[in-house]
Amino acid sequence: MKKFYLLAIAALCVSTVRAQTNADGAAGSAKRPPTLIESASVDFDMTGRRAVYRGNVRVDDPQMKLTCAHLVVDLPPDAGHPNHIVAETNVVIDFTDAKGQTMHATSDKAVYDFNIQNGTTNETVTFTGNAKVENTQGWLTGEPIIWNRANNSLSATNQKMIFRQNLDSLKPGANSPPKNQQP
Repeated sequence: MKKFYLLAIAALCVSTVRAQTNADGAAGSAKRPPTLIESASVDFDMTGRRAVYRGNVRVDDPQMKLTCAHLVVDLPPDAGHPNHIVAETNVVIDFTDAKGQTMHATSDKAVYDFNIQNGTTNETVTFTGNAKVENTQGWLTGEPIIWNRANNSLSATNQKMIFRQNLDSLKPGANSPPKNQQP
């Protein structure tokens, strides 16, 4: 398996860019460590600004891990933030957010889109084909599942969800009726 370093891909579903920040993330952020990408092969189209990784693709980033069979990255002309990335076939993404919580997502395809319009950041990952997202609170399936990273929300169509309640954190008697209403 060959190893490929590509700093431009560092933002692959990872950059925590929030609304009202500029494209280069100049909101006081420190320089990110590089992202490691391993695959059986890679083709770089420097004219078309595209990288195509094939076979046992693994992306290792400080905030997320991604595996898939095929990864296509449209590279920005100014070495800035990638605006379109497609991962296909047995996609698995494990992401750790700023609070240290982990999200595990699986699907046949994941499409990452990033753009800034009128000073507002739009950053989404759309999961299709047997899409499932899991965290400590439960799991969600749907077709598609859209993860809006700019406002940290999930939406799904034709969804099914299991939500795990943490009953250990409830105070004793929290679900009991008031004393004056008990028989």
